[in-house]
Amino acid sequence: MIAALINYVRGSTGARIVLAGLAVALLVGLLIRWIDRAQDHAVTQATETGRAEQRADDQAEVLNKVEKAKDAQEAIRRDDDAARAQCVRYSRTPENC
Repeated sequence: MIAALINYVRGSTGARIVLAGLAVALLVGLLIRWIDRAQDHAVTQATETGRAEQRADDQAEVLNKVEKAKDAQEAIRRDDDAARAQCVRYSRTPENC
């Protein structure tokens, strides 16, 4: 059966053309799949890199805000008027300030 098929392909130009077309189609399909996977990998890698950069930026921003809050707290400790103003602003009983 297989020998007859091989003899038919050897003797028929049309069968050779069809077989060559199938081989080309297979190679094109494999190339498309490889390109698609490479693109998916690149997108995933870029997304992870972007997340890491965003996380680092967020952490830096939090540190800056904490530093500003500590500076403001220290300024209130040094300035009696600012301490009283903060106490009056947030106290339920401003008379106790």
